[in-house]
Amino acid sequence: MVALNTHYLGTNRGIIKVLQIIIGIVISSLLCANWYGGKGCFETGQLGFVSGLNSVIIVINIVLFILNLIDLGVWKLERLYSVISAILFLVAVGILVWYIIKVNDSRGWRIPTLIFVIVEFVLFLWDIKILQGESPN
Repeated sequence: MVALNTHYLGTNRGIIKVLQIIIGIVISSLLCANWYGGKGCFETGQLGFVSGLNSVIIVINIVLFILNLIDLGVWKLERLYSVISAILFLVAVGILVWYIIKVNDSRGWRIPTLIFVIVEFVLFLWDIKILQGESPN
């Protein structure tokens, strides 16, 4: 029988997962603010990679949140997922910095998007430390 693990919401990992989902939605709303029939959100190039990566990560985070909430923790899989996600978000940070420098446009949404992607990267690093036992849960 599957039991609801309400204790998960009070742990560092539960809080991190909720923050990752919320920040991922914020990143999507910033990247897809000028979405005209699908052209602005997943366009080819640098922003398309960041937007696509973020969208996939949001879905996986929601699934993992639900699995942990019903007490079906898959820690080994989550550790691998967190390492891969941290690396991909680090690449996304580099791509966004490159894009901001390349385009040299002073629109206000690019810098906050970059900051939120950096925050996602840090949250994944913190999650890795918890999953490896280096930080308390």
